[in-house]
Amino acid sequence: MIKTVMRFIAILFITFLPILSIAQEALDTVVLVSNRRLICNVKSVSSSKVTILKKGAAAPEELSRKQIHKILYANGRVEKFNDLAFKMIDESNFQSVVITSNPADVDGLYIYGKVESVSGKNSKNAKSAEKNARIRLQRKAAALGANYVLVTKSESRGGYREVPTHYYEGVAYGFEPPKNENQTPH
Repeated sequence: MIKTVMRFIAILFITFLPILSIAQEALDTVVLVSNRRLICNVKSVSSSKVTILKKGAAAPEELSRKQIHKILYANGRVEKFNDLAFKMIDESNFQSVVITSNPADVDGLYIYGKVESVSGKNSKNAKSAEKNARIRLQRKAAALGANYVLVTKSESRGGYREVPTHYYEGVAYGFEPPKNENQTPH
């Protein structure tokens, strides 16, 4: 009797083992341009949209290709579509230097020195002259290792039929104490 019960349990176990041990389906990862990640199965990729089936969802969902940064497939393949909406900028890059005219923005930061810039002679209009001078000011501040520039003087020059120029003058500030020890916090 015990042997028949044991055989019956063994037969049930062997019969239902494949059902119990169904391997989990490998899922893909869709990375959106906002850097949000969706764990799903990618069903199809067309020229304008991607059809996905989210884990646990019954109905497929369509995403525009414009929304997707890349797809990391379960087999290891990566398909890239667009750049991320936001990128991290290295602190030593001139684009990370913030130009401000508000003294409260630099309160408590360390003074790195005075910086000034003049736009190039190739500017076609006042707006491009101002942008050129701003970039030059950011580059000079980045060369000092600064993170902020407090603008003390901003002046546009040039009139009708003259080459427009722009002049910036300011003080560079940083988060860390400067290499030169005789400078103090603002």
